[in-house]
Amino acid sequence: MAQTVLESLKGINAYPIPLRTITETATREGLTLSDETTQQILTSKAYNLCVAELLLWLSYAPDVSQGGQSYSFTDEQRELLRNRAQKLLSQYGDEDAAGAVGVIYGYKGSRL
Repeated sequence: MAQTVLESLKGINAYPIPLRTITETATREGLTLSDETTQQILTSKAYNLCVAELLLWLSYAPDVSQGGQSYSFTDEQRELLRNRAQKLLSQYGDEDAAGAVGVIYGYKGSRL
């Protein structure tokens, strides 16, 4: 059975990205989630910009536990997600967004 665009986007990472986030991102880029994934879709600007947005979302996603499974990213993994997103944004012509990708510094921890 063929894979849908939704299944393909869910597969970019094991982290449980909320369906609402995927739907909003796909809608913004003009993708139909129920469409069969084809080579043409996978290489399209819309699909790759959607992947870039989801990678950025993942790079700032909180660590979670769900159904006995924990999902977390190290700082290095978060940076790699942002770098991959930036590469896609640059490659597919969204230079303004690519320049906006950066690291946010701040306090992390439970004590000051």
